[in-house]
Amino acid sequence: MLLLTSCSGDDAAADSEDGASGEASYGALEIPLSWVKTWEFAGMYFAEDSGYYEEAGFESVNLISGGPSATPAATQLVTGDNLAAMSNPIDTASLIEAEGEDAPVKIIGSVFQQNAFSIFSLADNPAEEPADLEGMTVGVAPGNEPAFYAFLEVNDIDEEDVEVVSIQGDAGGLLTGEFDASIGFATNQATAIELEGAEVVNMMLADHGLPFAAGSIVTTEENIEENRDELKAFLEATIRGWQDALNDPEAGVEMTVEDHGADQGLDPEHQQLTAERQMELMTNEWTDENGLLTMSDEAVDDTLEAVEAVGYELPDDIFDMTLINEVYEENPDLIEY
Repeated sequence: MLLLTSCSGDDAAADSEDGASGEASYGALEIPLSWVKTWEFAGMYFAEDSGYYEEAGFESVNLISGGPSATPAATQLVTGDNLAAMSNPIDTASLIEAEGEDAPVKIIGSVFQQNAFSIFSLADNPAEEPADLEGMTVGVAPGNEPAFYAFLEVNDIDEEDVEVVSIQGDAGGLLTGEFDASIGFATNQATAIELEGAEVVNMMLADHGLPFAAGSIVTTEENIEENRDELKAFLEATIRGWQDALNDPEAGVEMTVEDHGADQGLDPEHQQLTAERQMELMTNEWTDENGLLTMSDEAVDDTLEAVEAVGYELPDDIFDMTLINEVYEENPDLIEY
């Protein structure tokens, strides 16, 4: 009886750690997002709805919506017990500046190979090159000021030659003539103006001195040390979800509008345009050869330099691509999408 009891206890412990079927069991997955639930996170919706996170060992999934009034996702990560969060290099650098260089944050993947920041204008008065902004009035939300002024600096444009109007993120003033151009995302604010029937010209920051990657997947050093397998399981499931989203963006629009982002009152046509623009920014020759969410050494270096131009500084070792590289080494079939 003692022997049987002992064996039973060992089996129960194994089941608790590895799940009843011998597979990993990681408990609940809670991921703070960098923005409200739009198509920007469609790959994660696919991973949740298709059961990829469950297959990876997570009992439940909670993608925590962000937004202008939400605590930045990277801050939620370091102040809570989340496995990972969706952020961007600028917000991550801002956190490190606030917390000090010892802030235990690492970037372990990137959804965007090229950031979606754009200075957009109307075709009848376009800003096609940085110098075109001289003499123009530009609508700039407070959160976009660091990127905008860095753009001016790296392109040798005197701030006094551009009139700035403070806005709250809505670029509708472009249509009423309140300002001549605005800074925002080509996948969001610019498409909203386009859907009003206007012909929009996008001047991408990545093409003019600020080529940083974005859609950063961030975690803590502690998670990398203590929960490495769990992070890799999350990355693998997320990659599978993004493969589905790229192959069926219309389904991603439907699940965004009708389910995950239903409380946002999203326009399906807007989300379709968002999907088309975002897919172009997510993939390139590098991802074709190395897989989604990875970063080349060049992308890492460009991001470090661009963030420094914005006025922040990231530690040289902020990027840790070893986990996602291991995922692809262990699952080479994942590279194709």
